[in-house]
Amino acid sequence: MKIKTFFKNCLLGVLVTLSTSIIYSQKTDSINKDRYQKYLKFHTFIQGMRIVPHWYTDSDRFWFAEGTQDNTVIYLVDPKQNTKTPFFDTERLRSALKPFLKQEPINKGIPFTDFTFVNGNDSIQFEVEKKKFKLSLKDYKIVPLNATPENPKAAAAPLFSPDKKWIFDVKENNLWLTNVENQKSEQFTFDGAEFYAWDIVPNAWSPDNKRFIGKRTDARNVHHLPVIDYSKPLEEVNYYVYAKTGETIEIPELFVFDTESKKQIKIDTGADSQQYIFPLEWTTDGSEFLFMRLSRLGNKLELLAANPNTGASRIIITEEQKTFVAGLDFIIDTWQKQFTLLKNSKNFIWISERDGWKHFYLYGLDGKLIRRLTSGNFPVKGVVKVDEKEGWIYFNANAETDLYATNLYRVNFKGKNFRKLTEAKGYHHAFLFAPSAHYFIDAYSSLDKPFKFELRTNDGKFLQLLNTADISKIKAIGFNPPESFVVKADDGVTDIYGIMYKPFDFDPAKKYPVIESVYAGPFMTIVPHGFIPTTGASLKAQAFAQLGYITILLDTRGTTERSKKFQDAVYKNIGKYEIADRVAAFKQLSQKYPFMDMKRIGIYGHSWGGYFAIRAMLMAPDLYRTGIASAPGELTEGAEINEPYMGFPRDNKSGYDFGTNTNHADKLKGKLLFIHGTSDTNAPFSTTVRMIDALIKAGKPYDLLLLPGRTHNLEGEKYANDVICRYFEENLKNVKE
Repeated sequence: MKIKTFFKNCLLGVLVTLSTSIIYSQKTDSINKDRYQKYLKFHTFIQGMRIVPHWYTDSDRFWFAEGTQDNTVIYLVDPKQNTKTPFFDTERLRSALKPFLKQEPINKGIPFTDFTFVNGNDSIQFEVEKKKFKLSLKDYKIVPLNATPENPKAAAAPLFSPDKKWIFDVKENNLWLTNVENQKSEQFTFDGAEFYAWDIVPNAWSPDNKRFIGKRTDARNVHHLPVIDYSKPLEEVNYYVYAKTGETIEIPELFVFDTESKKQIKIDTGADSQQYIFPLEWTTDGSEFLFMRLSRLGNKLELLAANPNTGASRIIITEEQKTFVAGLDFIIDTWQKQFTLLKNSKNFIWISERDGWKHFYLYGLDGKLIRRLTSGNFPVKGVVKVDEKEGWIYFNANAETDLYATNLYRVNFKGKNFRKLTEAKGYHHAFLFAPSAHYFIDAYSSLDKPFKFELRTNDGKFLQLLNTADISKIKAIGFNPPESFVVKADDGVTDIYGIMYKPFDFDPAKKYPVIESVYAGPFMTIVPHGFIPTTGASLKAQAFAQLGYITILLDTRGTTERSKKFQDAVYKNIGKYEIADRVAAFKQLSQKYPFMDMKRIGIYGHSWGGYFAIRAMLMAPDLYRTGIASAPGELTEGAEINEPYMGFPRDNKSGYDFGTNTNHADKLKGKLLFIHGTSDTNAPFSTTVRMIDALIKAGKPYDLLLLPGRTHNLEGEKYANDVICRYFEENLKNVKE
């Protein structure tokens, strides 16, 4: 009996212990998954991540709103006196406003975050609860204002003529001109059609308000991507313009319109219609309109000036490379930083990588080089502010020992007195200059320190700290700052920068499964160098860590913000070096960080990252055990995505054959999940279909999650995020060797 009782008590103890362990484990998993979901919205748990200065027109003073949504404070800053004081008497303002509302003004502080000056600077106009008021700053007397219906056309500022009397818009693929005063509209074009529509461009108006630039894009002969709506018994098909690699791309056209004569003149953009056109701006005197054209393969970039009377154009400068001058990042965004016209002369600042690094050059509009402005083994990123009166150019660049540490610098028009103006260690995100260029606000952060906003003079002298972001909410959830690292690429020479996220309750004595969040496209970087994740890849990586993983991000050879040589490493060889660099990186990381379980490594990627997630599973099957490819791209897809880096398929058959993932389907060993929205017009659903077809032919198993009607942007898709968590948990985290 005693023996039975003994075993019974032992068994009961084991069951109680096991039950308690299971309950504790379930509770912990639930807490971690909740933390994961919150980290996917990381930005929402940080307050005060930006300052919007509203500069006075007659001085260098400015005001800005600060604080939480329920307790806003508006400050007045006088840089000359180096003071920061509350703009309003909060209680006095709230008391004056209360009689005009049905209840107490919302929240505890100032019940609005924006206002405009009227009657000089003596009064302001603001809005609360969709009611407009006027406040005298002398006696705090408030006067209700009649609500005026907003002109919906007035929302797009670039459409206005310089004198604000005219505005042009697009209706049903055609251009219309509207008189702002009497709201009478007149149709200017009549031949716009679907796939051959008219459009507006920034800086379209001439300085004399008499002419504007219109753009027309011919997409009639471009591949039309069919997107099927499966939500109805009778399926519906919509078509979207999608220029495939090696196939016809859109043909851009520019025209000058005369508002008085109604005459339109076509601008000569060149004989080769298969190119990219970037309208810039009018010269100061309005005698010419400036634009850039980029060859389809991205290896030739030209600045041109068009005569608005004849449409004839002349080449000002030509930039050429044996590889590429510009790629997708330029086509989408950075073209706006390429050229800076000086308003008080006939000169401009041009960015060139001709010596292997991006630097500034001063040119005349006659195409003659005046001088080089910057030099050194570092890349400039763009002009931030030009002070022509004092002769300074302010710009951001990666010119420090930490190759990705962006700071603010200045140099004069003689290319002399190059100077760093920011001091804090970390990443300097934005520089907000006073119109006079006498002062600027420096917004910066680091991996372990949140945003700070410093007021400085234009020579870099520190004046005061304006604000620091509040991270108390993210700390309450659980926060462990990431760790940066530098490893060698597969060549054993090139430095590769990366970042590691750890669980908030990290224990170095434990072994952790590892997930790499990958992108690796040759047109961007993903490793953050400031406090917040800067891409979907880094946001996902930080969230994965909350589930008990070590997560890794790498910017391997071929990515941006380094030398031309660094990016050219993958030219005509997409898919050849990126995974090899990762294998080399993990080998080095495993030697330094014994808590990384090298037998449990997974990889996740979306879009171009989806391509490389598949690539990693195929080219390094002994390293990566589990992969998730979300909306994967492929070398067969967007012309502007692939051609600048790979050339045409007919001219680089071996490069395309090797880089195409379907050709390596037989190498898959691990578990691979595909996620794709059926209405994706960025990375078409067909990329996944072709890849799984190749796996079927190779006899390789795969998993698939289809998201009906979803597009390319899957951020915030909770169902997909839950599947991602579960897939890594079942096929990576809980796997026992």
